[in-house]
Amino acid sequence: MATKYTSHLQGLKSAEQFVDGFSGSSPEIQYIFIGNSLPAAEIPQIVESVSENNLVFDNIIAAKRVKASDVNLVIPRVNWETNKKYRQFDPDVSIEDSITGNTSQSLKPLYVFTSTRNVYKCLSNNESSNSTVEPSGDYTTSNGVIETGDGYIWKYMYNVRSGNKFINSTHLPVPTRNNESTETDTVFNLDPSGVRAGELTTIIMTNGGDNYRNFSNVSVLDFGVGNTTLTVSADFLSAIGNLSVSGIAAANMSVSGNGIASDTVVSSIDTINNKITIDKETISTGGDTSDITANNLTITTRVIVDGDGSGAIASATVNAVGGITNISVDTIGVNYEKANARIFGTGTNANTRVLLAPKFGHAFNLGKDLAANSVMVATKIGDIDSTENGLVPVGIDFRQIGLLRNPYKYGESSAVTDSTANDVVKQVYTVATTTGSSYQEDELVYQGSSATNFTVSGRVHRIVTATQIEVIDVHGEFTPAVELVGDTSGASRTVTSITTPEFEPHSADILYVENITPVTRVDGQSEDIRLVLQF
Repeated sequence: MATKYTSHLQGLKSAEQFVDGFSGSSPEIQYIFIGNSLPAAEIPQIVESVSENNLVFDNIIAAKRVKASDVNLVIPRVNWETNKKYRQFDPDVSIEDSITGNTSQSLKPLYVFTSTRNVYKCLSNNESSNSTVEPSGDYTTSNGVIETGDGYIWKYMYNVRSGNKFINSTHLPVPTRNNESTETDTVFNLDPSGVRAGELTTIIMTNGGDNYRNFSNVSVLDFGVGNTTLTVSADFLSAIGNLSVSGIAAANMSVSGNGIASDTVVSSIDTINNKITIDKETISTGGDTSDITANNLTITTRVIVDGDGSGAIASATVNAVGGITNISVDTIGVNYEKANARIFGTGTNANTRVLLAPKFGHAFNLGKDLAANSVMVATKIGDIDSTENGLVPVGIDFRQIGLLRNPYKYGESSAVTDSTANDVVKQVYTVATTTGSSYQEDELVYQGSSATNFTVSGRVHRIVTATQIEVIDVHGEFTPAVELVGDTSGASRTVTSITTPEFEPHSADILYVENITPVTRVDGQSEDIRLVLQF
């Protein structure tokens, strides 16, 4: 049976292309809009259709142009919480699983947002333990690799500055370009100099094995400088093998103690003569069976990291029944694209897997690391003043927000361009009439013989003055010198002039629509509007 593979990178690429489209000499022309002032018993569902798109367009009140500074990659917000288990980075685990939680397994995604507004990626969850210590620190500590007291290892990714407008209760922004100085300190704080190619931070046990032992207080006879053969106590290499957890110090185990050089390894064991051979000469005198505490040896299970990088040093934790429970990377390696960890000790069957970093390192490509396949479009209506120079009135309600692309100016046959697209537009018909009885807001008005047999109809959005109204949801063309009748109020006045909206009806592509609870615009108020588009 055929199978298919759909990469999250396709979504990331589409999201990045969307963001990049607002830059350059021919930027994308899009607007966030507000609309639909008509009260409803409940928030209606949106159905994608031509008719629905036309209805949405007909009910637009005003719109504000989206600029390059109004779009950014985003990811779902995951606040760090104590006593929660976070997924660790694993190149064998699907990206989708890594960045999503799992309720049944009580797993959270592999990244967190902390109280200091830092974003961290989990590199090790300490053998599936709960996180109890909030990570802190940045690239100034171990190039951003942060080990906390609960055994977790985190990678600092970036900091979201308090002035960043792309953060809310559900989403976090992601820098759109890493390894470039394009993000100002007022938006993000990241330091690509902390990225290290082939960072090796985590080794996991796939099988803990059996009969592994570490030995302390191994008494050794006096030795001088430059020795490589040491005589240990008579009972060490013989009697210790009879314990319930069997084991005699084995070749390639690590040796430490007074007079022993660092990184010394057991080369061979002579059980008959109670001797061990070590691979490095002793660096000072040592050994004394009369003072075991001061001159003992420690012989421990050894972990060797093989690969094409350098620097990684690891150690094993052995439990009371001879199994290896954890491998700690004591010194982080770099430049590894392939690696494995081998264990030498008294036991058998221990197996490990080295978790290799993405190409070029953790945090090199933030969007890719965090699967940022969504974009937030964020703008503020009322930024200039509450009415945006009189184009967006106060004292009105709106119940719908959305995003439109490439509208045509009213009466024109081609889309607006960068030079012709106004920043803020009014998308209502302004109808001037003679004096007379008052129309009612939200009522149907029409020209023609009846509300069902009309030449043009619309809905009163706002009563501006005694002789001027704003109308939306217009079907047909208003005619001067003809009566405009209110279907509910019964008011009838003669139209004296019409000011058309900015955009030609139904000329734009409606990219996004969301029905919301009513928002009432008041003087002195502005509205932050954020839309999240997933690719």
